[in-house]
Parts: sequence; C-alpha cells; structure tokens
Amino acid sequence: TDVVGEIMELPAWGGKLILLMVVVGFFIALFLAWAFELTPEGVKREKDVDRNQSITRQTGRTLDWTIIALLALGLGYFIYESRFMERDAEGGPILVSQEGAEAGEDSAPPMDAAEPEAPDRRAIAVLPFANRSMNEEDAFFTEGIHDDLLTQLAKISGLKVVSRTSVMQYRDTEKSIPEIAAELGVSAILEGGIQRAGNRVRINAQLIDVNGDQHLWAETFDREMTVENIFDIQSEITQQITLAVRGELNEEERANLARIPTNNLEAYEAYLKAMGLMHQTDYEQENFQMAERWALRAVSLDPDFAQAWAILVEINAQAIWIGYDATPEREAAALEALDNTRRLGPGLPETVAAEAEYAYRIQHNFPAAVLLFREASEALPGDLDLLFRLGVAQRRTTDIAGAEDTFRRAMAIDPNNSRPIAVLAEMLIYTGQLDKAADVLRPAMARFPEVGDFKAYEVQLALARGQAQLAQSLVERLPAQTSNLVVVSQIETPLITGDYQGAIDAWELPGVKAYESNRGFIGNRESSRAWAYALMGAQETARSEARACVERLSGLPPVPDLIRGLEMIYLGHCYLFLDEPELAMRAADEAQAMIPESTDRYFGALVSQQRVLIMARAGKREAALVELERLFSTVFPISKALLQIDHRWDFFRDDERFNDLIRPEEAGS
Repeated sequence: TDVVGEIMELPAWGGKLILLMVVVGFFIALFLAWAFELTPEGVKREKDVDRNQSITRQTGRTLDWTIIALLALGLGYFIYESRFMERDAEGGPILVSQEGAEAGEDSAPPMDAAEPEAPDRRAIAVLPFANRSMNEEDAFFTEGIHDDLLTQLAKISGLKVVSRTSVMQYRDTEKSIPEIAAELGVSAILEGGIQRAGNRVRINAQLIDVNGDQHLWAETFDREMTVENIFDIQSEITQQITLAVRGELNEEERANLARIPTNNLEAYEAYLKAMGLMHQTDYEQENFQMAERWALRAVSLDPDFAQAWAILVEINAQAIWIGYDATPEREAAALEALDNTRRLGPGLPETVAAEAEYAYRIQHNFPAAVLLFREASEALPGDLDLLFRLGVAQRRTTDIAGAEDTFRRAMAIDPNNSRPIAVLAEMLIYTGQLDKAADVLRPAMARFPEVGDFKAYEVQLALARGQAQLAQSLVERLPAQTSNLVVVSQIETPLITGDYQGAIDAWELPGVKAYESNRGFIGNRESSRAWAYALMGAQETARSEARACVERLSGLPPVPDLIRGLEMIYLGHCYLFLDEPELAMRAADEAQAMIPESTDRYFGALVSQQRVLIMARAGKREAALVELERLFSTVFPISKALLQIDHRWDFFRDDERFNDLIRPEEAGS
C-alpha cells in the first residue's frame, strides 16, 4: 500500500480503504480455504474430495520444507552479520575481511590520492518534499514543513545540514540521488512527500545512505492535521536522522525538539509562508513586504507565537534599513515585536537573533550585533543563515578578516548557497581585493546564472578595475528587479562612464522607480540627474534638478542617522549646482558625522568618498588631495582605476598632482 499508494497518489483515506478490503478479504479467503480444496483435477468442494486421494499432506510437507529453508537462510545471515560485520565509531556498518578486522582497517581498497575526499559522514541534505495533494495551495505548506524541518535539524550539534537555498534547485530534478549527493558533498539524503486531505496529513520520509546505497530509515506518518502532530512527526524524523548519522540526542536537544511554538494551525501555516518568502535568493524589498502580511496574520491568530514575533523584528528592521518605510511608527513596531519576542521566548535562539537584527539595522551597534549573531549561531549550529548574518555584521567592524573567514566557512559547509558567496564578493571588491573577488565571482556566476546580485557585482568589479566599456555592456544585461545592488549599478554606471542620457533614463526603469521614494534614497534621483545634465552642458536643467532635490529633502520626518546621512550626501551634491559651496560642505560634513568610519567601516567609507568629491568641486582642492591620499589606504579604499574613468572628476584632471595621485601602482591592480 505504501509503495503503490504513493505512485498512484492515493488520497489519505486510500490506505484505510485498502486495509478494510484486506480485513474483509481475510474472512472470504478463510471461507474458501475451509470449503474448497486444490486437487490434481482442479478446485473441488472439500466434501467431494476422497480423503485417500487428498494431497493436503504432500502440500503441507512442501510448505514445511520451504519455511525451514527460509529460517536457515535468515539464521545464516544473522551469524554472518554478527561475526563478519562491525560498526564504526559513528554507529554505521563496515564490511571488513578477517585480516582487516584484526588490523582494524577497512577492507575497501585505498583511495587514489587524486580522488576527492569522501563526504563528511555527518553531512546531510533534505531534498524538497513532493507535494502529493491535488491542491496547488498546499505547495506553500509543503515548502514550509521542509523549511521547519531544516530549522529543527539546525538545533542538533555535529550535523552539517545543507541549506534550503542549495537544495531547492533539486525540486523536480531528474538527477539521481548519488549525483545530488556528489554535488552537495553529503553522505546521506532525506527525501519524502506530503499529502493533505481534509483534516488529515500524510508524510512519508526515507533516509538514504549514499555511500552504501541503502535505506537507513523509512517511515510513513498518517495523522490528524494538528500542529502538535506535525511537530511530533518532525521531531521523529529529526531523531531518526540524528540516530542514523550522529548517534543519540542529549537531553537539551530532546527538550528543544519537544517545544511546540504554537497550537494554532492557521498561525503556523502563515508563519511558514512568511519564512519561505524571507529565504528567497536575491535581497529584494518585495520579499519582505509580502512576508510581512503573513507574519502579521500569524501573530493576530496567536499573539503568543514568539517565533512569529521574532521574524517581525527582522521585517520591520529591514523596512527601515532598505528605506521603504523608515517612519518612527515602523521603529516602534520593531521594538514592540522585540519586546514580545523577549517576553514570550526568553533564551530562544530566534530571540537572540531578533535582538541581533535590532542592534544591527536600527541601533547600528555593529559590535553588539556580532556578539548576538555569534551567540544565536552557536545555539543553532546548523543554521547557515545565522552564520551568514554573522559575517555581514563583522564586515562593518574592524574584523574584515573574520568576516571573510565566516563567509568562507559558510561556503565550505554549503557550497551551493549563493548568499555568502555574493556578499563575500562584494566585500572583496570594496576592500580593493579585486583579483580575489574575480576568483569568487567567476565560478559563482557559472553556477548561479539566475542570481541577479552576481551580475550587479560583476558590474561593480569592472568599474573598480576602470573597465568602462565592459561595465556599460554588463549593466545593459542586468535583470529588472527590486534589488538594491542591481538598482545602484543601473543608476551609477552610466553616469560614471559618460552615458549621460542613459543615467537620466535609468530612473524610469521599474526596479529603480520602486526605490525612488525610499528613505536613504530620496534626493538620489535629482542629484544624479543634476550631474548628468551638468556634464551634458545643460546647466539650467541641472540647477532645476538641484532645486527639486533641496525641496524634497526639506522638512522630512526624522530617521536614523545612517539613513539621513545618505540623504545629506545627495543634498551636498545638489548645493554644488546651486553655487552654494559652503552649504554643500556643511551637508557633507553632517553626513560624515552621522555615518563615521569609526562606527561603520563600510557605509562610512562610501560617505567619505562622496564627501571628497564634494570637497574638490567646492574649491577645496588642497584639502581634497590630502583626503584622497588618506582614502587610498583605508580598509575600504577608493579605487584609483575608478577615478580615472569617473567623468564627475573631469574638472580636476588639469591638476597633475591629482593625475599622479590616481595613477595605479600596478596595471590591473
């Protein structure tokens, strides 16, 4: 029933029907066996058979010998297993020869030195579950259960669980289990399916040992559709995986698995949908906006749902960070969500992660965020998303080497996850390690051709190397999406490389327009277009754009310094075109005070680089040359090759001191 039922996609009640048929059929078979007998002449009624001609004794003796033979085979295998099979330190069977058993060596021939190392025995991949329901809406539920199972496994120390991002590419794949295992570098794979029918859920799962090509465990669960039953099933699967791969669970792990976050099924389903949207590949504000609706529904259905409040902390913090809603009300909502998370889930890893998000994106206390992300990551050792976010926080401190190490650890554990690779590439570009960045980007783009962020980093790398024509051709191939990295490349590249009409037209692209009114982005449109018109020679139009910039940035509601500092930079640029150099420098100085390099190595460096351009255009050439020389030696240095092609610096090229300063020490550096 299990095998055929899955192939035929029988509903949940199919198994009950078959069981009923078996029970009824048993009595029919019993009656037939009692009333009829098989003879050499065919089937006859039992009362019509001459006892002297009956072959019952002969048939019975044949069955006896068959049973004895099967028992002998089973006993022989038992003796063989106990005598000639041993188990390794992890609890798995190892076939050894007699000589190998005495020497304590594996009987397998030694591997050739050129062959890759065997995958880590504790590395496991959970493939996307098949949705066996007829209703396509159940696909959300199936993906959510898959996500939540990964979260459960992340609580188990010693397991290396491939992330959701990596395994999702194998949904509906035609690749074999050994092929998938080789690509992911794992020794065990869990696969299964989920079927919903009415108030019942049926989940089947099987754990496959790739090396031995055998099932370590398989089970089918048919339960009433309740949160408690779902978590019981997830806990059972997690325990079986742990037993097969690592060994027994400790008491703390058992307690964590036994914890049920909510008893409300609808709230749990809404939470699963929110989590699925937040785990998308590209960093797009639309994902967080859609996730917010589901997270709010989850907490409205169950106000005591701590984990749902925790993701609302991140969603609200991202709204402020990205800038699509940086109002005081949004900050108050983030704090309320954090307070509820602390109250309802004290000590939970999700609570610690929420505190880290609040420290990072709202308080901009990056050292505190590093400590909190590290604490959460240690509590959920298998959660690669937390390891990734730890690296993101580290890169804004002085620990750039630590950030690189964190990203590379995440890449080693989960090489098919694009997120740590992307941010590592970004960090290497902006820290001036261009060759290393290229080494990271080249294979990543071949492996993840659909990830738009990699295409944007390719543009940034070309700009940092001073390859204007290449950057222009690459920016034309960028996808239309609401990703900050893509948008920045689309609006900056044509302005830098001299395509001034392209710089003006870029602001009409759908993805760019989605950012136009974001706080931290307001004023960027007008300042960018003012530069483009000025470089085209349309000075009056440039002044018109600059006046619009000053008007837009006046009287705005207060926002965190990190966001307002970016807006002050745009204001400084616009004052230049209004022949107000003192106001331009005042705005630039305020921006640097709001986002100092001492507290934010990354954004602080970007603000300082824009400030030195304003300084030079405002007539402070001597001070600008001194500042430029300093910026070449910072952790996030300004690129000399970029300054050579950036047409906004053309006014300074009549000064040989500037030309000498920006001349690269080595070609292609």
